[in-house]
Amino acid sequence: MIWLSILSALKRFFYVCIKWILENKRWVLIIILLICCLFQSCQVNKLAGQIKTLKQQHTDSVTQQQLAAENSKVQAAQQERRWAEQITKAEQNYNVKIKQIQSDASAAQSAANSLSKQLSIAKQRLSSASRETVIEYADSSSDILESCITEYRNVAQKADEHAADAERLSNAWPLVDSFN
Repeated sequence: MIWLSILSALKRFFYVCIKWILENKRWVLIIILLICCLFQSCQVNKLAGQIKTLKQQHTDSVTQQQLAAENSKVQAAQQERRWAEQITKAEQNYNVKIKQIQSDASAAQSAANSLSKQLSIAKQRLSSASRETVIEYADSSSDILESCITEYRNVAQKADEHAADAERLSNAWPLVDSFN
């Protein structure tokens, strides 16, 4: 019973509302337009807030990217400067070593020239020397030749060791993938 009375009350309320709407079309239209305007104003304000937030996020992101780019440039410049200093130092060390090698080679050349002179003088004297002197000269030449062979082996060993060290250093040298 209660349900029937509630349903009949709702029915009468809707009839009264529809009758009022049909009698006051102008006011109904104004109310509907006001509700729509209110809804649109809320929607616009909400979207304006989102736009403002997104613009701020964009500005922050651009600023962070610019800072990161500047930091990367600074790091790259510092790394380049360190490499340039390292290359300059290596070149200076290389030049010092080359000068030392040239000096040593010049000293060796003058010693070889002196030895060549002594050998040519000894050859001239050999034809008029006694048999004991010739035997002594041959023994000395044999000792010198043996000493030269030993030195040659030592130089060859050192050259091989140097080549192995150079290859090891070349293979162990780090490759630069990026400027982290």
